[in-house]
Amino acid sequence: MMSSHGHGNCPVHAEFDPLATEFLADPFAVMASLPRDIPVFYAPAIDYYVVTRYADIKAVFLDPETYSAAATQLPLVQLVPAAMQILQGSGHSPQPSMASLDPPAHTRLRSPTARAFTPGRVTQMEPTIRRMINQLLDVIDPSAPFDLVSGLTFPLPATIIFSFVGIPERDWPQLKEWCGHRAALGFGRPTPDEQVQHATNMAAYRQYLTTYVATKATMRDDDFTSSLLAIHDENPSDLTHEEISSILYSLTFAGHETTNYLIDNLLYRLLEKPERWETVVADPELIPHAVEETLRYDPPVRVWRRATRRPVTLGGVDVPEGAKLFLWLASSGRDGSVFPAPETFTLGRSDTSKSLAFGLGIHYCPGAALAKLEAGLALEVLTRRFPRLRLVDGQELAFHPNISFRGPQSLWVKATEHFEMP
Repeated sequence: MMSSHGHGNCPVHAEFDPLATEFLADPFAVMASLPRDIPVFYAPAIDYYVVTRYADIKAVFLDPETYSAAATQLPLVQLVPAAMQILQGSGHSPQPSMASLDPPAHTRLRSPTARAFTPGRVTQMEPTIRRMINQLLDVIDPSAPFDLVSGLTFPLPATIIFSFVGIPERDWPQLKEWCGHRAALGFGRPTPDEQVQHATNMAAYRQYLTTYVATKATMRDDDFTSSLLAIHDENPSDLTHEEISSILYSLTFAGHETTNYLIDNLLYRLLEKPERWETVVADPELIPHAVEETLRYDPPVRVWRRATRRPVTLGGVDVPEGAKLFLWLASSGRDGSVFPAPETFTLGRSDTSKSLAFGLGIHYCPGAALAKLEAGLALEVLTRRFPRLRLVDGQELAFHPNISFRGPQSLWVKATEHFEMP
């Protein structure tokens, strides 16, 4: 698996491919097979330096001067010219999204986002989220096995983020589809034909948001986009329409792909051991702990990326300038020097809030509070409505083939004891 090249602090090379079948099936088994004493290694299959330890990943997040965010959403494969041309839209290079920007450009988008994405606005969403969860569960027939993903966890976060932003409901399915193309292009390994298809859809997605912001400028409402436009009105050159559509491009994608998987992983980890589920049913006060422990133990975003702006020594390994870093967030949550008994899912941990699942520093996820609120409310309503919920036996979990986002694509459950798989 590992082979050392050179001397001194040269990186160890490893046969490590996050898109390999065995890795997608169980990244934690692959993690356990890697030598614990090598915190940073080079993976030629993806041309990235893989960073596994909590302290090193934390240091990278907190040092934007040294580590650029430009690599965050770069496709893993070299895109074919036809796909590149579509993305650049006949010579106009689209704005990078907020996650991929460094200061000062990042600050220009982050400050208005934080101003419009207030804790108060998030708290106000609670009745809407609770109502939406109940509406989704109302149409499920509990007398037969049902899939929690298609029934609840897939539609919920998209509905919430799109309504938060102000997108008309008739357009939600289209945006959801575009987001899927974006995940596949930026985080998968598409063929040349697939690249062109994904790029065409992403260009349509950007065009939609540009038109949406222009329309919204004359038809304001009480939503996030209108709040951004109000900030634009104060000083139009400080936040342009193009920058507003770029913020929406970040949030409409990040606001549901990740929350969907957070709720999936939360429900799976509790249902995997019925006694965990029963513990939460008996004590709803444990719900926030269950959310935090899932973020540590089985995070929805398992990898984030950076690039070095100068030669550095990271985890005792010399890394050149311009190197791409694969920050293995899932591994940082299993770091025994930070989390005692890291391989055990423990509901009462006191240290889970240290997890790096939402990043850290200037790029800390602006939607973290909303994601946790949605996950907590989903669990609260489900435990109340279906206290005896169980996983259907014998199902194979499948995962989307990408390097960053992970959660089961379906999760079949039964609300009572008497059903087998249809």
